[in-house]
Amino acid sequence: MRRSSRQRTRTRYNKPMELSHNPRTLLRPYNGPGLFITGTGTDVGKTTVAAALAAAFQRLHLRVGICKPLASGCPKWPHRGNNPSRPLADEDFQSPDAAFAARAAGLDPADETLLAFLSPLRYAAPVAPAVAARIEGRPPDWRRVVAALDWWQENCQALLIEGSGGWYSPLDEHDFMNADLAAALRLPVLVVTHAELGAINEALLTIHAVRERHLAVAGMVINRVPAPGRRDLAVTTNLEELPRLSGVPVRAVLPEGDLSGGVPAALVEALGTFAREWWQLAAPA
Repeated sequence: MRRSSRQRTRTRYNKPMELSHNPRTLLRPYNGPGLFITGTGTDVGKTTVAAALAAAFQRLHLRVGICKPLASGCPKWPHRGNNPSRPLADEDFQSPDAAFAARAAGLDPADETLLAFLSPLRYAAPVAPAVAARIEGRPPDWRRVVAALDWWQENCQALLIEGSGGWYSPLDEHDFMNADLAAALRLPVLVVTHAELGAINEALLTIHAVRERHLAVAGMVINRVPAPGRRDLAVTTNLEELPRLSGVPVRAVLPEGDLSGGVPAALVEALGTFAREWWQLAAPA
């Protein structure tokens, strides 16, 4: 039976879907050079790759934009959100991941106006954004994401967008996922993976899922790889098997490193060739 238009605008919680909460209506393809960075898991190092790639673009004298549309696990600013009579809002929270990548891009994440474009939607709970939004009673206002993308389109030459969690992590109560976000933006996808036991299955599933959305896979970055003398058999063989089985080029193999002082130069250099070659293809004529 065909549903009425009124029925189609209701969510699975049987609530009317407000326009500001409907990403399928609001989002449109990003009209500029950019990459969507996803990972085979939640803690695989997408932010590290985004930061290293941003620094590599900076070395090419490009104006780089950073955007993590939804972020969870965000600490509250000490000077904000302390009025018990006012509900907490996105502006009351920091965004450490976006700030880390922004600094690598030469941007100032302490600028709260800029932070609205770096990380438009922020939640405190360290869970998937959809769950955090439900816990905190703040549905994502997707107009903030649209405004951020529009701003970057006018204020950067290349935009790096980092998804929250893995490819199928839910972003709101309407079951809109990272996969839907990337598909709406129509950007090529850079897949970040590890090389430990299980990496092959996780990487192949993610790459297959990206292709199911008819999106280009720009390549794969293998992150946090131990030094040659410390690699076990799984890591050693996975470094060979991942590109062979996936048919996706490995753009960089990034070593383990201390990130407390920012992005190590070795990571930036490892992504330098990809940054240069990608920009040669993506740069506007």
